Amino acid sequence: MANIIKTERLTLRPLRDSDSANISLFVGDERVAMNLAVVPHPYPEGAAESYIAYSRAAETSEIIWGIDKDEHLIGMISISPKEAGIGYIGYWLAPQLWGGGLMSEALKAVVGYAGKGMFKQLVASVHQGNEGSAKVLMRNGFTYVGEGETHSIPRGGLVPAWEYALELENG
Repeated sequence: MANIIKTERLTLRPLRDSDSANISLFVGDERVAMNLAVVPHPYPEGAAESYIAYSRAAETSEIIWGIDKDEHLIGMISISPKEAGIGYIGYWLAPQLWGGGLMSEALKAVVGYAGKGMFKQLVASVHQGNEGSAKVLMRNGFTYVGEGETHSIPRGGLVPAWEYALELENG
């Protein structure tokens, strides 16, 4: 389960049952869904509740934070452990809040958390054309490492992607 992390404007925290409406609203928005890998669009009824339960399950290795601003869930960010010491970063933010630096702030906090010995490297894939997400990664020290393909359920298969990595000093 995720630890609580506070930043200047945000609280990153475990998901709550009360988050299901905002998860459904924001992930159900086509602008968000089309930039995600494993979230179907349209977003099915009950999927948010299932994801919240998954985030709490003992066998879940993914570290998942709800991004909270002013007591409201506005996004999510997670680290999925891959091979030894490598974590895959995934995130989304309510589209009404894009461009305000909130996701960069959340990612900075998660990078700090990951760098406390848990991970030696973080990696991320961004669907080509999603310049905003690429900028969030680069603002937080991620380096572009090349192009590839990533699976996208809402886009119905493999999509071209930009690949990024961040070496962590304390990992």
